Amino acid sequence: MEGAIRTKYVQIGLSPDAVSKDLDDELLVRAALERFSNELSAHQYLEGIIWPDGARCPHCGGTERVGRLNGASTRLGTYKCYACRRSFSVTHGTLFMSSHVPVHKWLQAIYLTGGGTKNIRPHQLQRILNVSFKTASFILRRISEAAASAEQIQSPTGTDTVATIIPTSDSAAKQSTP
Repeated sequence: MEGAIRTKYVQIGLSPDAVSKDLDDELLVRAALERFSNELSAHQYLEGIIWPDGARCPHCGGTERVGRLNGASTRLGTYKCYACRRSFSVTHGTLFMSSHVPVHKWLQAIYLTGGGTKNIRPHQLQRILNVSFKTASFILRRISEAAASAEQIQSPTGTDTVATIIPTSDSAAKQSTP
């Protein structure tokens, strides 16, 4: 039992010694949801998973001439490749692409569904994330599709739940070739 509790602490980024042992699952879920409480923390988390060696242009593959755009009218997490002159984001090529739902709500939904392995109703997700029923259904459908494709790829065991179902542009390219 204690090993399972320690594993839960590590999965959400908490130290097992910093929290009492009689902490129930509701507090663990709240701590995990606070980890993705805003867009900035969600984007930083995704950048660490998708680009561990720094930003890489999904169009030309360049890494040297890539810069972050920090203008007042620029969306959070927007980069520009000065080699091919195209802008991109960390969400390019992932299940978050072409979605108007904020990334932190996506990450919270992925955590709540256990990466697509736990069944949760759209109505429950709607209440927790404060989104519409239609949006909650859309999120759950995309997460389950991504989890199904991640099972086909055979992701390594012991990885982060979120990292397992977020396809990078490399794995997406491998899937599209017959």
